[in-house]
Amino acid sequence: MKTCRRIGIAAVVGLAALVGHGRADDAAAPAGAMSGDPNGRAIIDTETSARREAEFEETPYLPQVFAHQWAYRAPAIDTPDASIAETETARLTVAEAVHQALLHNPGIAAQRLTPLRQREDVRTAEAIFDPIISGAVNKDRRKAPNSSALAGVPISVQENVNFNASFAKTLRTGGDFRIDFTNNRFVSNARFQGLIPQYEPELLFSLNQPLLRNFGLNFAYLLVDVTKLQSEAAAWQYRADLANFVKRVIAGYWIVVYTRQNLAVQRESLALAHQTLRENQERVRVGLLAPVAVKEAESQAAAREQQVIVANNQLDNALRTLQQVVYLQKGAAFIPRPIEPIDDPRTTPVVVDAQAALNLALEQRPEVHAQTYDLKSKQVTARVRENQLLPRVDFVGNFGLNGLSGDAVSVVDPSTGQQVQTPYDGSYWEALDRLTSKKFYSYQAGVEVEIPIGNAAAKSEYAKAKIDVSQSELTRRQLFSTISLEVSTAVNDVVANIKRIEASRIARELAEENLRNQQKRLEVGIATTKDVLDFQDDLTQARGIELQAATDYNISLAELARAQGTLLDEYSVVVEIPGKRFTPWWARF
Repeated sequence: MKTCRRIGIAAVVGLAALVGHGRADDAAAPAGAMSGDPNGRAIIDTETSARREAEFEETPYLPQVFAHQWAYRAPAIDTPDASIAETETARLTVAEAVHQALLHNPGIAAQRLTPLRQREDVRTAEAIFDPIISGAVNKDRRKAPNSSALAGVPISVQENVNFNASFAKTLRTGGDFRIDFTNNRFVSNARFQGLIPQYEPELLFSLNQPLLRNFGLNFAYLLVDVTKLQSEAAAWQYRADLANFVKRVIAGYWIVVYTRQNLAVQRESLALAHQTLRENQERVRVGLLAPVAVKEAESQAAAREQQVIVANNQLDNALRTLQQVVYLQKGAAFIPRPIEPIDDPRTTPVVVDAQAALNLALEQRPEVHAQTYDLKSKQVTARVRENQLLPRVDFVGNFGLNGLSGDAVSVVDPSTGQQVQTPYDGSYWEALDRLTSKKFYSYQAGVEVEIPIGNAAAKSEYAKAKIDVSQSELTRRQLFSTISLEVSTAVNDVVANIKRIEASRIARELAEENLRNQQKRLEVGIATTKDVLDFQDDLTQARGIELQAATDYNISLAELARAQGTLLDEYSVVVEIPGKRFTPWWARF
């Protein structure tokens, strides 16, 4: 058997094609929900998953969002009509039942969305690297009495118009980079105001780069790595949940087969009791038996009638359970279609190797992969928490260009009494020219240090992170132990059930032979009616035990496949990833 190593976060509505015999007429599947290939595999495919992911990631246009704020109507939530039910019975093999359940069961469809939601957590963590562009326009005016007689005006009037734009970006090194472009138009009636209006643009580049805490070539991205690892763990856990669900469908299928066959056995037992009753009535009529023999047969017939009722109820409950698990539903029907199994239980023995099964389980079990990613995420988190123990030492620097212009106004120099005028007159564009000439600049550079005394919070978080790592390591060891127990138990169950099938077959054949012998003895008067009825009960019990052994054998085979991580492969269910998630270019630096 070819081992499938592809694991996905398939966020699809369901499976759409059948495998093997493929009764496509039994259920109309959503177009494109599942693809089949020439090898008869049911593939939860990459393309479909990508479409489903794109559907959830689609956002409304800004006008629509604005309109929803004022005129939002909640979608209607309907309660289905419980009287609407599907009546047509679907005849399915066990493989078809598995695939139809994966297609229609709403519970597994909901689980299928969990890994996709985890991928959105990655986007959320990665959003810290999104560049932010902002802008602001404002105007302020102040008119106030002037307290200084030297100002030259009794009332001070000042007016500012600001137009600012900025660009901010968090870098993968943990630094914060920012560009600010500020523009100020200033008007004042002050005596010494040389430019009216005065234009003062400034372009400022600033950087705050950690040098100890939160420092590293890719340190800021570690939190994104943590969410990615958690997303991968969720994907593998989804595959484990999928395998558990498939095992549940298989068990439900074989329980229906068993209860149906058991009902036939109980009915045959009742028929034997009625036949014995009629024969005894005839023998009493001709004087060959005492009347008490009729009472014995009637009592046994009544008891077996009760067993038929119980068996019929068990079959009805098993059918309803399988019906709900597969959930083969069309349209607005509340109750899904009845399912009729058409496969017979497998009774041919298989060869199992306990050591090989355990090695395969350690390699294939999705829980192992999920736990591995969980441990990795805990280790990365511990690395982040360890870094927080360092003091904060940040490089802080900026470099700016500035300009100046305006309509020059002559003012009196107090020291000489002469009229003077600033040389920086001109329009706003002259101020921009002076800014880009690089003649007028400013810069600042320095280091900021912060040393927390005690640093209790960081130490506590680091201790908790180490505890999480230790717990994950112990959980991993416990998982291996649990897998070993599950595999060995499944192997033993398969081996024991193979022996049970053979032993119960022999017991049933001997019970049939014993009953035939007792009936012959009754005919010649050697045996009593009670002897025959007792051997009939023994035969019924032997037949039930044989059916139960075959059912347990098939369920144990499914459990062995689940325990060693090959159940999905055996039923040709391939779960693929929907492709590598797109990372914007601005999140790469």
